[in-house]
Amino acid sequence: AQEVITGLDFNIAVKKLFEQQKSLKSATAYDTVFVKLPFFDDFSTISIWPLPERWADNYAFVNTDYAKNALTVGVATLDAIDETGALYADAGSYPFEADKLTSQPIRLDSIFTPVARALAANDSVYLSFVYQPQGRGAMPAKKDSLLLEFHSPLNFDTIFGENDTTYVPRWDLIWSTGGGMQVDTFAVKNHGYFSQVLIPVTKEKYLKKGFRFRFRNYASLANSYVPDWQSNGDQWNIDLVYLNTGRSLNDTSIKDIAFADKAPSLLRNYQAMPYRQYRKNFLNEMQDTLDIRIANIDNVPHNISYGYNLRKDSQQPYEEYDAGNFSIYPFSEYGYSNYTPFAHPPVNSFYPIGTDAEQKVVFHSTHYITTDPNLSIKQNDTIRFTQVFSNYYAYDDGTAEAGIGLNGSAGSYAVKFELNDADTLRAMQFYINQTLSGTNNQYIDLLVWNDYLGAPGQVILKMADVIPLNSDSLNKFQTYWFEQPVVIDNSTFPGLIFYIGWQQGSIDNLNFGFDRYTDSHQQRFFNVTGNWQMSDVQHAGSLMLRPIVGLENPLSKPDPAAATTFKVYPNPVSGSYFNIELPKTWQVSDDISTELLDVSGRLIHKNEYQPTFQTDNLSKGIYLLRLNNGRLQQSVSQRIIISY
Repeated sequence: AQEVITGLDFNIAVKKLFEQQKSLKSATAYDTVFVKLPFFDDFSTISIWPLPERWADNYAFVNTDYAKNALTVGVATLDAIDETGALYADAGSYPFEADKLTSQPIRLDSIFTPVARALAANDSVYLSFVYQPQGRGAMPAKKDSLLLEFHSPLNFDTIFGENDTTYVPRWDLIWSTGGGMQVDTFAVKNHGYFSQVLIPVTKEKYLKKGFRFRFRNYASLANSYVPDWQSNGDQWNIDLVYLNTGRSLNDTSIKDIAFADKAPSLLRNYQAMPYRQYRKNFLNEMQDTLDIRIANIDNVPHNISYGYNLRKDSQQPYEEYDAGNFSIYPFSEYGYSNYTPFAHPPVNSFYPIGTDAEQKVVFHSTHYITTDPNLSIKQNDTIRFTQVFSNYYAYDDGTAEAGIGLNGSAGSYAVKFELNDADTLRAMQFYINQTLSGTNNQYIDLLVWNDYLGAPGQVILKMADVIPLNSDSLNKFQTYWFEQPVVIDNSTFPGLIFYIGWQQGSIDNLNFGFDRYTDSHQQRFFNVTGNWQMSDVQHAGSLMLRPIVGLENPLSKPDPAAATTFKVYPNPVSGSYFNIELPKTWQVSDDISTELLDVSGRLIHKNEYQPTFQTDNLSKGIYLLRLNNGRLQQSVSQRIIISY
C-alpha cells in the first residue's frame, strides 16, 4: 500500500481545444505556408497546440508546466496523448508511434536578406534545439525514444491504388536518443537540465523549397497488471528550435534574454483564498519576496531592466516595482540571474482591502524585462499572474499534470487548511482525472476532520457513498455541497485548522488531479495503516482538492436537487426492467447517454437514453447507473441494486 503518482489518461486542455475547433492540421501533404529563414520557436506563446505559422500538426502540447528548470518560459511536450487529448488508440506496453512536431515547409533553397540569393552547402546551415526527458512528467522508458527526421520535397514514396495514386513524404532519420533516465540524472550527465543538439544541413537534396523537419517519439504504457497506472507518460520537452545559415558547431547560443518560468502568486501559502480570510490577516498572507527566473541564453553579458506592477481588474496599476538596470551573465556559465532585485524582488505592497460586500475580487501582476532592441525575440519578455479571491482555498494552480491517490490498500487521504477567522465550510471541490480503466468509479466517503497534534484528528462530518465524477472539460472541478454546513471555530477546530479529504474501501488509485508545478506536500496526509503519514518531497505537488467557505457561493451555486437528482424505480430491481426519470433541468433532446458499470468500475452497457432499462441480461448485484448530458456537459450517477 502506498501513495502513488500516475500520469494522465486524457489531456483535458487539448481535448477542450479540439472540441472547440473540430479541425486538425496534418503534415501528410504540403501546406501553402512557406517559412523563410531564420526559423525559430521557443514556445513562449502558450497556445496548447503549436503555432500554425511554424508548425503543421497538432500533436505536441505547448505548455508552461511540464519542463523542469527551463531556459525560457514554455516548451513543446511530446508524450503518449494524441491531438484530441486522449491516449493513442494503439497505446500499450510495447513501444508505439506517438506524437509528432512537424515544421511547415521551409524556403531552404534561398535567403532573402540582405540580398536574395540561392543557398548552397557552404552556407553553414544548422538546425539546433534543446531537449529534456521527463521534466515534471513521467520518465520515458528505456525502450522508448525521441527522433529527429528530415524530409526533402523531392523524396516521396508512390503508392498505387485501384482508383488513384498517392504520394507519401519519405522521412530520413537524422538523430535519436533513448529513454530510461530520470531528469535529475540526465541533468548531472549533461551539466544542465536541457541538452543541446546541433545538426548540420549540408546535403543538396535538403536545400530545396519545401524542406521540412520533424520530431517524433515512441512511447509505452505500464503493464496491464497495474491498469490504473496505464496512463500518459514518456514526456520529452523540446525548446529553442533554431534553423539558420552562417552557423557552426560552436554556435550554441541564441541572442535572447527571457523569463524562464511563469509568474508566481504573491500569496505566501495559497494560489487562491477567500477574500474575507485574506482581509483578516493580509500582511502575513503576502510573500516577503518572489522567485523570478531570468535567463541570458546568449554567450555575452547583456544589460537589462526588470520590474512588475499590480492592478485590480482592468484598472490602472496601483503599485509599480522598478529594479533598475543590471548586466546579467550567460546562463551557460552562471545559470539564472542571481542579482537579488531581479531574482528575488521584494513584495512591498499588498492587495488593497475592500469591503465586506466584495466576495469575488481579481488582481493581476505583470512582470516585464526590457532588453537591447537588437534582441528581436519579445514574446518571452512578459509574464502575468491572475490572483483570484473568491470563496475557496487552493494550493494548486488549476492544471493537472498527473494523478495521485492510494494504491494497494483501502485508506484515507486528507489536505490541511487553516483559517484566519471563524467561518463556515459549505462544500468541497475536487478534480478527478479520466481513466481508461474506470477504477475511479468507486464509492467513497467525503470527510472533514479537525486537528490533533499536526495531523487529522476527529471526524466532524461524513458524506457517505459519493461517486467521484470525471471532469470532462478544461480543468473543471466537481462540487459537493454539505446538507449541513460545518462551522469552523476554535471550540471544535483548535487553531481554526481543518482537513478535508476522503476515505475509500477500494484498493484502486482513484486518480485525483495532481498539480506537479506547485508544491504543498507538507499539507497532505494519508492513512493506510491506522496511522497518519505526511506526504514527502518525493511526491512534491498539490492535490486538486479545495474547500468552499464563507457565504453562499459567489460562483453561482447550482440547485443540487435540480442538477444532480434523478429517479430510478423500482430500486432494488426485482423484475426485468427499471424506469429512469431525468433531472428536472434536463431535456430528452439533450444528447443523453446511459452507462452501466459493475462494482469494479467496468463499463458493461452504453447506449442512448431510454426511459425504461431492460435488466434481463444482468446478474444479481450492485451497479452504478450514470447519465451523461452532452448539451449541459453534466454527468449524474446513482447506485442500482438488482435483487432477483
